[in-house]
Amino acid sequence: MAQFEMSETCRPNENEANTPNHMIIWLDKHIGKPEECVLLKSSFFMAMDPTTGLFERNLNKDDIDLSICLEAALLVRLDEVEFVFQAFNDIEKCYETIEKNLHKRIFFITSGSMGKIIVPSLVQLHPEAFPPENPIFIFCANLIMQPVEGVKLTNLWLQEFIENVLPYDHQDDLLARMTREIADYFAAEAQRLLSNQQPDEASQYQDWSQRMRRRHQALIKKQNS
Repeated sequence: MAQFEMSETCRPNENEANTPNHMIIWLDKHIGKPEECVLLKSSFFMAMDPTTGLFERNLNKDDIDLSICLEAALLVRLDEVEFVFQAFNDIEKCYETIEKNLHKRIFFITSGSMGKIIVPSLVQLHPEAFPPENPIFIFCANLIMQPVEGVKLTNLWLQEFIENVLPYDHQDDLLARMTREIADYFAAEAQRLLSNQQPDEASQYQDWSQRMRRRHQALIKKQNS
């Protein structure tokens, strides 16, 4: 078995004050496989190079493996916006991490098979963290799609949670929608901070929102080309 060393890439909690208050959690049995989630690993996020401390290389399989092996979060960057990112292939460990980070805005992605187990608990026990306006993304690339009232579902169990989930069978579509959701969250935070007389912080979130909207538009344009 490969031996891993702790690197700067896996230390987002050393200075909590500077740690992003938004994180992406991905739960998938096969997320560590090279052929899985290729867009996410190769082009969607920039990862920190442990030798320089700079975000100058793409997130790759080794980063994912390191996160899973050490049960550690990664600090990644999308369009100059930093995110805490953590990958899981174990439902219980994922659930525990979500519970420890309920004070953050979590953008959660899970497979259909693992989602069937974890989603009911999250929606029922932590409705404040996963209300309809913060949907859980279901990525079911290889499952038969079944139309129900015009909405594509990957499993019949999703019918019960249709207000809380967004199912996708292609990662381009998922990442485009997730980028839009992130942009909307940043915009809402900007308004909240402005109302609280925090104009500098509000300006930062507004800038992040605009960056995410540009990324969303670029992804949509790519899909339509």
